[in-house]
Amino acid sequence: MQINVLHMAHFVIRYGAEKQLLNYLTFVNESPNDIRHHVCALRLSDPLREELTGMAIPFIATRLWPWNLPEFSRFVKEHDIHILHVHNQLRFPFRSRVLPKLAGVPLIVEHERGMVWNTSSTRLIKWTNGLVDANICNSYAGKIMLKQKCDIDARVIYNGVTEPCEQAEISVRLKSQLGLPENTPIAGFVGRLNNPKGAEAFIRMIPLVHQAVPQAKFVLVGDGPMRGDLENEAESLGIAEQVYFMGYQKNAFQLMKQMDVVIVPSFRESFGNVAIEAAFAQKPVVASSVDGLAEVVADGETGFLVDCTEPVDSRAKGTNRLPTTVVDGRTGEVRPPYLPNTQMLAEKVTACLQNPEMAAALGRRGYLRAKSLFSLDRFRTELDNLYRELVSRQDGRPL
Repeated sequence: MQINVLHMAHFVIRYGAEKQLLNYLTFVNESPNDIRHHVCALRLSDPLREELTGMAIPFIATRLWPWNLPEFSRFVKEHDIHILHVHNQLRFPFRSRVLPKLAGVPLIVEHERGMVWNTSSTRLIKWTNGLVDANICNSYAGKIMLKQKCDIDARVIYNGVTEPCEQAEISVRLKSQLGLPENTPIAGFVGRLNNPKGAEAFIRMIPLVHQAVPQAKFVLVGDGPMRGDLENEAESLGIAEQVYFMGYQKNAFQLMKQMDVVIVPSFRESFGNVAIEAAFAQKPVVASSVDGLAEVVADGETGFLVDCTEPVDSRAKGTNRLPTTVVDGRTGEVRPPYLPNTQMLAEKVTACLQNPEMAAALGRRGYLRAKSLFSLDRFRTELDNLYRELVSRQDGRPL
């Protein structure tokens, strides 16, 4: 039996959850099976429209307000949709639960990818929990948050991250581009320059690392509303000549492969795809001990986790509304959000830069762990099994 799945999500920029979903759709499109995939794009940019068109995936672009219901219902019937897989729409239950049921969608799967941290539970969420046939989240931290805030019991399915081709030739030589000697140690940050990514913690640790490793340089790959403030802070700390802001780079993985250590200083992170990409690049990761990052980075085995003790400036440019609570990576208890401890962060980064053999061993172990736990193939298998389980249960057939 062919199972038809409709993925509901925003498709605007290739970051975070959108990047994860597009990589997954590309992967399943290249090796089709009995499960066929479709897309309901709540918002759709021209570049991602072209990407979906290029994959020949049937899609509908609609905000799915009540007046869009007839068009959406026709799409569901035309493509015989069995399952609506909703990505990161927890705070909009009318659109993601009520209207799809009115449109005749038989089964709904909700996939939490980080929205619950900034979602205030409402009566409508709790009243409509029964319309959802399965809830997924991408970390045990997410499972804790969903249960605490929304009384939702979720199944944990870790993200599947694309493993770039190891044989791909590096097209951009990072140190040559920056005019640095080949033996220059490099500590890097990869991600959006806004909260909750904690790039300010990366900047603040640099003077301490530079004092211990004077030849080291520091690279930020990514762009965002905090960039100007971060550049100003680097100037005020007297380390502007040690820091390189490279902006958004399509070849971020190639750049990571040329770093010596990758820092992920988020104060809230439902999973941490960048940490997995760094592991596939065989680089040690120094990350905040918070939420899903504490599940991705094995402390002392594939990198280091840093305790979070320093306040977040909610007034900084690029800072959205802060979550009231996050999950502590050491205890599993909820607590207020904090940035990683500057001193501890610098010590762990310094250790990786001063001990290249240790750093290489951490990176190798991280790579093996990522292939085992966080591959796209494993992710697809778990989702396929869930889809088949739900359809079989509905039809009353044995699994």
